[in-house]
Amino acid sequence: MNKLEEYRERIDEIDSKIIELFEERMDVVKEVTSFKLENDYPVLDASRESKMLEKNLSKVKNEEYKKYYEDVLLGFLKASKDMQNKLISESKKH
Repeated sequence: MNKLEEYRERIDEIDSKIIELFEERMDVVKEVTSFKLENDYPVLDASRESKMLEKNLSKVKNEEYKKYYEDVLLGFLKASKDMQNKLISESKKH
C-alpha cells in the first residue's frame, strides 16, 4: 500500500466515525423537534445558533481550520433545521 492509499484509508476511518456521530446528532435533533412541537417553539433559535457556533469554533485549535469547520457546522445546522421543518410539517398533516 502506498502513502496515498494509507492516507485515504485513514480518511475513510475518520469519515465512518463522523457518520456515526452525525446520526447520533440527528437522533437528538428528532428529540428536540418533539419537544419544540409539544411546547410550540419555533425551529430557528438564532441566539442558540450564534452561541453554538462561537463556542464550537473557539475549540478549534488550528486557526487555519476554523473557517472550514465553520462551514461544517453551518451544514449541520442546515441539516438540523431542514429535518425539523420536515418533521413539523409532517406532524401537522396528521
